[in-house]
Amino acid sequence: MKTWMKTTIAAALAATAAFGATAAMARGGHCDGYGYGYGHGPMMQRLDPAQLSERIAQRAETRLARLELALALKPEQQDAWAQFKGAMLVRAKSAGERMAAFRQGDRPDTALERLQRMEEMSRVHQTELAETRRAVEAFYPRLSEAQKKVFDADFHMGPQGGKAERGPGMRPGRGGAAEPGPGPGPARN
Repeated sequence: MKTWMKTTIAAALAATAAFGATAAMARGGHCDGYGYGYGHGPMMQRLDPAQLSERIAQRAETRLARLELALALKPEQQDAWAQFKGAMLVRAKSAGERMAAFRQGDRPDTALERLQRMEEMSRVHQTELAETRRAVEAFYPRLSEAQKKVFDADFHMGPQGGKAERGPGMRPGRGGAAEPGPGPGPARN
């Protein structure tokens, strides 16, 4: 084979390998596409809706247990914590049920239907955020200054969790919260 042909073939192979590696990295380094994406840990897409709802509730309980340990609550703070934790678990359960229903539902066919569904999801999310804010407002004043610092650092809304829970493909975002790294969509830079 001629030298220029060998060089062309080698360059094509290198470009193909580089493209494949780039695609794998864009998926969080997992070639099967089930890596850490926005709001999903590994294997979340593979779970059936009932398992997904249960997994979301379990993750919320785990995060709340870690937060409770980090706060080192005093006995007089336990009632406020129980109310706060209850509100957070109700939110996690409803989010899990909603996500399960979303996965089972039909996908909208038109752009208008997709936009309407996104508007509805946004309204539900805004309502949940307001409820969460009220729960935090009721609990937060009962904390000492040191506990408030811990709470501020460790309490995060949504699937990304605290800094310690950041997984592969996750990068620090604005304000120290974890954000997904480059994923299948456009980069966030």
